[in-house]
Amino acid sequence: MRLSNRLIKLIQKASADSFGNSEIFLFGSRTDDTKKGGDIDLAVKTVVDKKEFTKQKIKFKTFLFKHGFDLKIDLVQFNNNIDSLLYNEINSTCQKI
Repeated sequence: MRLSNRLIKLIQKASADSFGNSEIFLFGSRTDDTKKGGDIDLAVKTVVDKKEFTKQKIKFKTFLFKHGFDLKIDLVQFNNNIDSLLYNEINSTCQKI
């Protein structure tokens, strides 16, 4: 996992503040220690509707920004309605944060 301990703790705090007890996973290129750079792909396991998730997502990103985090983040909702290709990508590379 190519995230600093400080960044992991910040993501965990932002997640707890925004999504409560929902699990959050890192997936994509940042899970591969042999690669460099790349955005941060996160998946949140939650069952809230799309409108509520959008509100929570804004709160999450705002929290990170206020704490000096300025890297690009892709944040997706990981539930039963997710596209099968994205579901497979998340399942094949995900690491719980």
